[in-house]
Amino acid sequence: MTHVPFLIESDHARLRHHLRGIRIIELRQIGGTPEHGAEMMAHLESLGFAVKFRKLERMSPPPLLRMAFRYPGPGTAEMTIAPDVGA
Repeated sequence: MTHVPFLIESDHARLRHHLRGIRIIELRQIGGTPEHGAEMMAHLESLGFAVKFRKLERMSPPPLLRMAFRYPGPGTAEMTIAPDVGA
């Protein structure tokens, strides 16, 4: 089975917009393959973010988007990726 990249062209602008002023990201992944999380983590680290990663079994309510953002404090973001949700 060939690995299909998680990030698509429109994701790059979305990340720039949602992560302005952010230094630390807690990256959470629901579903998908380990490669999806590794790809996103490597991309965020290449942009200069400090990244912590967690794999979640499920989330209630389930995510409606491939990427969701929360901002629990100054300079910090919680980013949830759900590769199995449609683009």
